[in-house]
Order: sequence, then C-alpha cells, then structure tokens
Amino acid sequence: MSYERFNELLKLNGTTVYKVSKQTGISASTFSDWKNGRSVPKADKMKRIAEYFGVSIDFLLSADSALPSGNLSESGRLKSVPIIGEIRAGSPIITEETLLGCELADVDDADEYFFLQVCGDSMKNIGMVNGSLVLFRKQQYAQEGDIVACLVGGDSATVKRFSRSKKDVYLIPENEDYSPIKLSTDDFESGEARILGVALEVKIKL
Repeated sequence: MSYERFNELLKLNGTTVYKVSKQTGISASTFSDWKNGRSVPKADKMKRIAEYFGVSIDFLLSADSALPSGNLSESGRLKSVPIIGEIRAGSPIITEETLLGCELADVDDADEYFFLQVCGDSMKNIGMVNGSLVLFRKQQYAQEGDIVACLVGGDSATVKRFSRSKKDVYLIPENEDYSPIKLSTDDFESGEARILGVALEVKIKL
C-alpha cells in the first residue's frame, strides 16, 4: 500500500491525517514515518484504515483499482468508540470511567456510544461471556426487555435485562445461577439507580 493511495482517499473524503489518526487509534507519527518512507503499515493498521474508509484491503494494495466516486458516507465508516471501563455481569462493582482503549464500531456518532468490558458470567446465556466487549448507546431510559448498563447504589454498575412492573424494576440476569436485582422507580428518581445505556452488540475477543 502506497502513501499516495492513502492520500487520494483523504482528498476524496475531505478528511485529514489527524482525523484518521484520532478515529482509528493509529498514531500520527506512524503516518509520518509511512509518508517519509521510514516504515510501511502493518496488517492490523492497514485493516483499520480500510475499515475507516469503507474499502477492502485489496483495494488499498492495488494501485490499479479505481477510486470510489463521490464521498464515502459517514455511515459506511467504522468509528473509534471509547472503552470507558470494566463492568461486572455477575454482581455490581465500583466502576471508574477510565479509558481502557478504543474499539471500532459501525455507528453514526462515536460520542453517542461507549463500550464496557464484561467481567463475570451472569449474562452468558445471551453471549456476554467474561472478557467480551458490549457496545452501548447512551440513554437514560429503557424499554421492557432491553439489556442495560445500570448504576446501582449511586456508584456501582451492572449489565442486566430491564423489566418493570408498576413501581418495581427488575434487573434480570441471563444465567439461572443468579437472582434478579429488585429496585423501584423511586430509586431512579432519587439517583440511587440510573440507566447509562442500552446494549446493541457484543464483541468477543478470541
């Protein structure tokens, strides 16, 4: 893959090296070394660049491939979404919103989403196993049956299925070895409980 091909994609999409660096997590110095012939992009970085622009790796490698016509739509690019902390699926733990890294996701606006890392097995029946990353859309409300990240006790968080019956709210595990957490609508009104987001996707690291 030549830097000239990459530069063509920058121009076509009206973007900059800085923006690509920020969204893909590839350092600006890496692009500088590549431009000046001091290094070539490794396979993992090339994959991230291809995903960002919505093209194939073969396209990047082939100087003969025609460039796509027009700007690539924002929805066609993967965005770099922050992993803001670890969350326990077995039982709530204190969470600190410390950036653990970033993960690419097919979203419109990265600022409206976040990843949390599951630690535990209370949601294993729906594929949320220990170590998996769960993509959440930021919102403070949930529909019946949604999988939510919910603060409990004001400063600890858990991932569970949301259910409501009149003034009672239940956070239900997907593992018969665990019991539901019972809350009330008063807990949410007082701030003792708060929904952080609704789950959209699970990614499992192999």
